[in-house]
Amino acid sequence: MLKRLLSLLLALMLCTPAFTAAAEDVWTPREAPVIRNAMPEEEALAIQEAILARGTVLFSGKVNKGYYPRSIQWLTTAAPEDAVALLWACDDVTHGGWGVLGLNVGGRQKDIIAYSDQPDKERLLVFTVAELMEMAGITDPAQFRQFQLGAWNGGRIAGLYFLPAEVAAELDSHLSAVEASMAIIHTYDGQLSNENAIPEARAVYAYLQQVHGTACLTGQMESTWMSSPDYEMNFIEKHTGKLPAIRGLDFMHNDFQGVVNRAIAWWNRGGIPHICWHTGSDFASGYNESLAHNLDWENALTPGTAEYAALLSAMDRAVPYLQQLEDAGVPVLWRPFHELDGGWFWWSKGGSEAFVQLWQLMYSRYTDYWGLDNLIWVLGYSGNGGNMAAWYPGDEYVDLIGADSYSPGANGHLYAEVASIAPEGMPIVFHECGTIPTAAQMEKATAPWVMFMVWHTDFVTDGKSNTPASLKKIYEGEFFITLDELPDFR
Repeated sequence: MLKRLLSLLLALMLCTPAFTAAAEDVWTPREAPVIRNAMPEEEALAIQEAILARGTVLFSGKVNKGYYPRSIQWLTTAAPEDAVALLWACDDVTHGGWGVLGLNVGGRQKDIIAYSDQPDKERLLVFTVAELMEMAGITDPAQFRQFQLGAWNGGRIAGLYFLPAEVAAELDSHLSAVEASMAIIHTYDGQLSNENAIPEARAVYAYLQQVHGTACLTGQMESTWMSSPDYEMNFIEKHTGKLPAIRGLDFMHNDFQGVVNRAIAWWNRGGIPHICWHTGSDFASGYNESLAHNLDWENALTPGTAEYAALLSAMDRAVPYLQQLEDAGVPVLWRPFHELDGGWFWWSKGGSEAFVQLWQLMYSRYTDYWGLDNLIWVLGYSGNGGNMAAWYPGDEYVDLIGADSYSPGANGHLYAEVASIAPEGMPIVFHECGTIPTAAQMEKATAPWVMFMVWHTDFVTDGKSNTPASLKKIYEGEFFITLDELPDFR
């Protein structure tokens, strides 16, 4: 009863633009446990710099300036155990996710793509001479005829080094130590992170654990600007005779009550609701703002500041509506801050450390302060891959982990990367896709996603990403679970 009164009071306060938390009542989240025993970045970089200094500098240049040597005697006389180290970055941050460098060895090019996350951060790539030989298709270093490194789209070669074998071995040992220090300390015991979770949430979670690896739940994202919010569902039912097990919804543009109503209706039909939130840092807007906004991260994550109070007040906008769902006994696959490592949404613009604090802040605010016990927390990576561990907020804050990709197929490489940081036994989800992977594709790629969710409108109706025939085959397949095949969780 008290939770309900607090929730209603919050809803009234959020209707008042001037609402701010009292200065003497500064709430702070629970203290987060240690996630990893990571080597301090400054220390790791200092050791790396000292090792590289023992090599020979081949080149360092300005933005978009490549390395095109007249002589590569240093390479043709090298030993297979020697190495080439490349320190690089992309100084044009608008080209994050683009190819910015190209390594050409014997006419065979390897593109180097800038990370969407902090593309201007200097990063290291190391190739042994043996690996370069394999790339060039030769068997002896004396056979090298070409070694070039192009730079474009803001690409910058901060340093290109030739490392004798003993230096290369030392660098490899150091990088292995850094990687080992980034290993996540797992505490997952197979239960929901919230020990007070409602029975319905526990039942849904136990079911996902039960079927993970043996079956895949069907899912479909809705749109709300077409003829009906059921536009996609009607299309699927028309062509397959079935409905998806999971319905994807979005609090975007403050569609709080509409989402709540449709989530309750879906649950009452026997389905599972899944909610994400495209919004700006005001938590009161939509897709454009989710891309355009940012935070003063230092102040926003510092208790006692005006920015911190504003952030809490803003993220609290969803609380009364999530509470309505809990009051109705409706569990939610809750996926805030999705594509967290992509670099395009505001919540990833502060980098991995700031994101981890933001995720932990929302989790603690919603769970510890407001007592929302119906949320199954879904950590959703982008399809970029790379350095996922740095963005992981800890087992105490995550129930499901996954990634999304609009590349056709099962995306086995992406599943494997997510699995490498997930605790043993935690179900892994394909929380957004364009084309549904088949059971055969998932088996071949060793990518047993426990669910998929096709994005809305064209992705399900255009006849290209998925055809009516392919949808029917998926929805009738034994490997895929539809709404009518779910157990009664209530």
